[in-house]
Amino acid sequence: MESFPKRHELAINCVYTAMLQPVNVAKVLIQVGYEPLPPVYRGPSMFFFAGGFYYPNIFKYMQYLKDKEGTIFVLYRGIVPRLCGTVLSNTVRNEVLGLIPKTESRCPPEQIANEVGRQCAATAAAVIASHPLLVITNRMIVAIVGSEDKYSSFLGAIGSILTDQGVLGFYSGIVPHLLCEVSGRAMEVLLEELFEKCDLNRKLGLPFESKTALPVSSLHSFLSYPLQLTTTIMSVNNCGMAVSELPVMQGTSPGMVACLKGLWNTGSLKRGSNLMFTRKAPSQTWHTPPTETEGSEGALAPVIRPSHYDSSGPEAIKEE
Repeated sequence: MESFPKRHELAINCVYTAMLQPVNVAKVLIQVGYEPLPPVYRGPSMFFFAGGFYYPNIFKYMQYLKDKEGTIFVLYRGIVPRLCGTVLSNTVRNEVLGLIPKTESRCPPEQIANEVGRQCAATAAAVIASHPLLVITNRMIVAIVGSEDKYSSFLGAIGSILTDQGVLGFYSGIVPHLLCEVSGRAMEVLLEELFEKCDLNRKLGLPFESKTALPVSSLHSFLSYPLQLTTTIMSVNNCGMAVSELPVMQGTSPGMVACLKGLWNTGSLKRGSNLMFTRKAPSQTWHTPPTETEGSEGALAPVIRPSHYDSSGPEAIKEE
């Protein structure tokens, strides 16, 4: 009966992962700088304060991918390795937690340190075990950019990585991934243990048992997003795929520090973090729209299109 909660949690995680796979596909493509839809100029308003060129939101992005490929299954590219990664990660984490005993000390600081150490060790083991499946997932997704057939299937992706890069290719981007996941888990467990062992709910006068996991996870996700972005870029860069030739991927190799520095220099540390709303295009990429005094009302705003734009996409239109 003890395994039931773990199986129940695993089933929920798998369903959640499968439901969000279309969002993950679009997010990964945005993170690597694949923007097939040109931005639209929007003037200053309550929602677009500064005015400028804005990319469509993620829903229009997913609709474009479906229309371009002619099937909704394009939004589920990489679903098999991602589900396998979810199962493997949860299994390894639970097994490692079962192998590391809890401390018998009654000293709260020692109990907190022991639990944080246990959870961090389990998380690190889970990341190391499942990272190859993350690399496979990301490469199957970014194969959409160049339509690489060798990454069109799970087994084909495994063979291509082994042939091109060897076993080490499965661990591209492992360092930022480890730092991101372990630091996040440490923050969550530390605060949970502090609230429990030090009875902070009563001391702070909270009328209910405080649940810190969700707010701490959200805060950590915001702070560690550059590491998430670096993990995605390093997992697909310099592997002989067309995605490596995208303009925004230049200067982001070969290591984690160089990648972070390249993203910092281009102001792209948060690229792909805002998905539900329109995303502002880099100001240095686009011409400013013509003014009303030039007699351009209702005219198309001139746009410099990067080479990876799909010529069949809609034009950038100046909206009132």
